Amino acid sequence: MKKHIIYISTLAAVVFLILEAGAADIGELKDLNPYTNGMLKALRKDIRQSIYVIKSRRPVQELPELRFYSYRVRKDDTFWSILARTSQNIDTLLSVNGLSTPKDIAPGRTIYIPNMRGVIMKGKNGKAIATMLRENLIRPEYVYRANRCSDLDKKHLFIPGGKISNLERSLFLGTGFSSPLQRNRTPRLTSSFGMRRNPFNHRYFEFHSGVDVACPRGSEVLAARDGKVVFTGFAGGYGNLVVLKHECGYRSLYGHLSKPLVRPGETVKQGAVIALSGNTGRTTGPHLHFEVRRGRTAVHPGVLFKD
Repeated sequence: MKKHIIYISTLAAVVFLILEAGAADIGELKDLNPYTNGMLKALRKDIRQSIYVIKSRRPVQELPELRFYSYRVRKDDTFWSILARTSQNIDTLLSVNGLSTPKDIAPGRTIYIPNMRGVIMKGKNGKAIATMLRENLIRPEYVYRANRCSDLDKKHLFIPGGKISNLERSLFLGTGFSSPLQRNRTPRLTSSFGMRRNPFNHRYFEFHSGVDVACPRGSEVLAARDGKVVFTGFAGGYGNLVVLKHECGYRSLYGHLSKPLVRPGETVKQGAVIALSGNTGRTTGPHLHFEVRRGRTAVHPGVLFKD
């Protein structure tokens, strides 16, 4: 399957999609208790009905009206617990909320949950939409009903029953990248992804956009996924840096190197040696800074590193 998904990553974009689709007012889920929350019960019922209608190719009138619900993530919530309690699936929550990893679900974040499974796509990309409908056996009438339209000439569309590609799912789950160090080396983090104390002034906090992995100077650094080299050179606090470009807008960054071993324009395979680790740039000692970005956004490297 090709790159179908258009990720919506900001609150304004999600609200725009909802309004453009003509969906009913957003309901607020106060909790995710399916036994006491009537709104949640209705959401789960609609999801079951929509799955039945789409898979059985029932008359379009039997498809529920598209509705969105908002939910403010609580302390004990996880991506997986929210999936289970709402009867949703990975593809839908990923697409609607612009998630890059299950760890994007954090307390205090507001997420949106539609009353059917599906994905968001650019409405004017007719070829991609046609492929999506054909591969997932989705009748166009279901798309028209969900989005309250008679054609696909809209900026964004919600595709009921749509799915993301296996590649996109593996990147989201963190299984798309391998260790950037020797395979027989168990990664030992010296600094995790997210907020941390400034290593040069512990009175302040800063956002750390990757993970720091302990390794002796001169250790072989491996490509974490097949990709194309788009940058090698000195880059401020990163020191000597190698950047690889991957599918679906992902890039991997390898910083504080002593010596890059590849050049821009080269294509490398997963596991290929691309550099030697070092202590260049803004560091307190030899290590590898490994970072994954989708577009301009730094995302958690995934399940490869347990922090």
